[in-house]
Amino acid sequence: MASGLKEEALEFKKNRILEVAGQLFFQKGFTSTTLDEIAAALSVTKPFIYQFYAAKADLLAAVCLRTTALAADRAKMAREDRGTPSERLERFVRSLAHEVIDGRTFLAVYFREEKHLPAAARQRLQDDHRRFNRALLSLLEEGRALGDFEINDPLVAMEAITGMTTWAFFWFRPDGRLTASQVADELATIAMRVVKS
Repeated sequence: MASGLKEEALEFKKNRILEVAGQLFFQKGFTSTTLDEIAAALSVTKPFIYQFYAAKADLLAAVCLRTTALAADRAKMAREDRGTPSERLERFVRSLAHEVIDGRTFLAVYFREEKHLPAAARQRLQDDHRRFNRALLSLLEEGRALGDFEINDPLVAMEAITGMTTWAFFWFRPDGRLTASQVADELATIAMRVVKS
């Protein structure tokens, strides 16, 4: 019990550091943000941050990898989950849309600051992309083989669904006309039209 609580507390601290670092990287850029500024925003000292991240570049890697790893895991779950391919794809797109919207600051930092990532982090990002694509493509191919999806090219369908859903990080606004849930529902509906033409 005590061990579990300690792990939860450590995870909370790591996530809090990531949230603040991600926000500052988003606002000021990676190169213009210092560890002193991140520490000050957290009301801690730099050694506190060093307990979890050895360098600023490690923080950037964690920010960038956060959403890509979650997306790859969700695609794998969709491929292995119960239900028809249609049911699984609709759930997946809705879930991915929520992840993208919730993590939009992290995704913006990733697209803008990827060039500053260490080689190992870039490799992990590529691995996440491959895992994501492999799982989603497998689900689309399964749906086509079963006659559940009416698609000529599963690879094109995969790129269309991924691009449409991922780009929500750029245009979604919390104070906009639609809520996150409404956007997720609409994207899931459009995705199903892509495969059910």
